[in-house]
Amino acid sequence: MGFVIFLRKRQNENWFRKLMVNSMDTGLGNNVLLCSGFFQEYFKGGIYQVSTEANFDSVLLKHKINLTTVGVHNPQWLTPYKNFRDNLKNQGIVVSAKLSTTFHWHAKIFILKKDDRPIFGIVGSSNMTRNAFGVTTPFNFEADVFLWLDEFKELNDLITESLVEIQQFSSEVIIADYDPEKNFGLTIEDRLKQLVSDVENGELADLPD
Repeated sequence: MGFVIFLRKRQNENWFRKLMVNSMDTGLGNNVLLCSGFFQEYFKGGIYQVSTEANFDSVLLKHKINLTTVGVHNPQWLTPYKNFRDNLKNQGIVVSAKLSTTFHWHAKIFILKKDDRPIFGIVGSSNMTRNAFGVTTPFNFEADVFLWLDEFKELNDLITESLVEIQQFSSEVIIADYDPEKNFGLTIEDRLKQLVSDVENGELADLPD
């Protein structure tokens, strides 16, 4: 079962961004859960839009993926979060934006689902901001765990190609085998399902207009 940790140490290589967008671009999934403490969209009058970075919005639209989002850490990031939702919705993307009623949301989670079945997940330190999702300076040093169901050839190929590409930078990746017997009998699919449930059953409300 698929389990890899990528460490971001270089400005021009962003596995979090690349594998998130490319997993959606396989066309395997039609629903995404995306959680972040910060969604950087015209933050403080800036021009940066995380929604357009790496064709994030175009891939959602291309594959008719429904997006559920959860955030944010503090009220300062409320308006950028609304901008993110609105810019995607204005393109015809179905977005259900949820707000942590107490703020302080800091979990970074991406889960690609085939209908209601989670098939690929990222859990780590990377937010939806320029420093974490972009490839410009300054950039953040990040660590993200990638989990996927290896019954899907497209996902296996996606990860395998990435591992071949990163061979010369071996210090940036940790490859591991996930053994359900050593994890209370829980498979990766079980873990992803539980993660979705924990998020959805949190103290959330619809993001206001």
